[in-house]
Amino acid sequence: MNSLSVSPLVFSWPLLFAGIAALMLLASCVCDLRRFEIPDTISIVLLITAVLFGLVTPGFGWLSHGGAVLLMFGIGLGLFALGWMGGGDIKLMVAFAGWTGLSGLIPFLLGTMIAGGGLAAILLVARSGFRLAGFESERMPGPLQPGAPLPYALAITAGAAWWASKTLV
Repeated sequence: MNSLSVSPLVFSWPLLFAGIAALMLLASCVCDLRRFEIPDTISIVLLITAVLFGLVTPGFGWLSHGGAVLLMFGIGLGLFALGWMGGGDIKLMVAFAGWTGLSGLIPFLLGTMIAGGGLAAILLVARSGFRLAGFESERMPGPLQPGAPLPYALAITAGAAWWASKTLV
């Protein structure tokens, strides 16, 4: 008889909600890359999964997570008013703040900013390189066209993944 026993797959509500959240973040990247737009539905589902995760997780810090959402909303409002970030990006960050809580908000934002800086540098070099090589800009994919907005959902998702790797694993 084999001493290794195979345990049956155990269903986990928290894992299901975290998986849906990850899918929403990936969907936001696809939408942002294609149209430079993040549908509201994605942010709404992301926030709902945070609430559902809290309902099935003992000791979930509701005040901390709600506070993170409100704080991110305030920060985002300022960034949007200054024209530094788009509304879809802000809504996505506010929704993900529901996952981080106050203690995870700064690490999430730091990861997002670092990824955003890297993304901006990569796109700057790529856009310049293609232009110098003589490629016609109208034939380039959206993010590589000169003056195109930065698909920041990529950076937000990278920041979220970095936060999750430090917190959930």
